[in-house]
Amino acid sequence: MIARPILPQTTAHPPSGSSRAGTLTGVGIAKPTAAGNAVWHDIGPDFIFNRLEVSGPDECLYDFIGAASGPGFVDWRPEWYSVYEQIYFGAVRGGAPTREAAEHLARTLRDILWRRHEEERVRAELDSHRVPLDLNALFPIPRRVLRKGFGEAAQEWMWGNWGVRWPIRRVTFAIEREQRDTSGGKPVALFRFLSEDWPPWVAVLRMRERWPELRFEMR
Repeated sequence: MIARPILPQTTAHPPSGSSRAGTLTGVGIAKPTAAGNAVWHDIGPDFIFNRLEVSGPDECLYDFIGAASGPGFVDWRPEWYSVYEQIYFGAVRGGAPTREAAEHLARTLRDILWRRHEEERVRAELDSHRVPLDLNALFPIPRRVLRKGFGEAAQEWMWGNWGVRWPIRRVTFAIEREQRDTSGGKPVALFRFLSEDWPPWVAVLRMRERWPELRFEMR
């Protein structure tokens, strides 16, 4: 179950151009968090496709392209026994026929998750720039947050610093040319990716602050 923040009046809102058209929205209710903030719980996130165009002076553009790439992997340092317990008790509450069946399901899923985690970690070590747009490479999650694992604190940090509550995924990259003159046009870096619930609007604002010479356009 996913928690989405209900923004107070003192919080910066996503830009009016952000669109969630064409996505499925779950029905949910507001619930307080341990920190006293209201969050929206629903059946799951909405998935949206994003197109980010970056253009400007060549040197600054290629500096951004180099800085933006990363492994695309966040090591949340999961505690695997805790993962097992969560799956086990979820299976019991969900109506597992026996305790042994719940234990078997929990062990199987935990082992699958562990293998996937290790595979991704190894891929990240072998190629630290395999993903062309990695928000954690541009604006890293602090170690103090990583130590708490992927939970409410991590999602709140990503929301406040990236504008999304999950890392972006399925990133593709291409260099295109502006068609504004007869000289072939200036290069434009084009990133396409999937995000959940919102575009990473906070991250884009921070990109504009860090590279004021460049133009960042979300479409």
